[in-house]
This record gives sequence, C-alpha cells and structure tokens, in this order.
Amino acid sequence: METIPITDAKARIAELADRAEREHDHFTLTKNGRPTVMLLSVAEYESLMETLAVLADPITRADLVESATTEDFTDEETMAEIMRDRLDSHGAA
Repeated sequence: METIPITDAKARIAELADRAEREHDHFTLTKNGRPTVMLLSVAEYESLMETLAVLADPITRADLVESATTEDFTDEETMAEIMRDRLDSHGAA
C-alpha cells in the first residue's frame, strides 16, 4: 500500500486507478499529511462488503464454524446460491 498526498494523486489519478483495478494496489491519500481517503478497486470493495455481510450474519458464521469442524462441506456454487438467497432476503426486509 502506497501513501500519496492528494495533490500528487490528482495528477496521477488515471495511473492510480489503473493500478488499483489491474494490480489490486491500494493507495492511502493524505491531506495536510493525514490519511483521509483510500483508493481501491470496485472488485476489492465489493469483496470486502461481501465479507462483512458474511461476518455480520450469525447464521452464516455458525455455518462456517460448523463446516470447519466437520467433514460436511458445501461446494462453491451451492454456497454462492445460499449467500445470494440470504443477502436477497436481508435486502427485502
């Protein structure tokens, strides 16, 4: 992760955005020497939000703990469907 003054980042925004998207680089932008903003790709942001949603859901957390202690595993496709259903039901509530 690179720390860059926001004034320098303005001149390099296309380059930084490209690096964030293609190379998954993260950038901390500073204003008056203090960190104020993070620059990261949309894909990484969405992944972080999905992880937070999983961790915030007690049922999903319990399922993860249970699966880690048993031989009963769910394949990736089934888990993605389960998560979509749970996220959709939380969004509709």
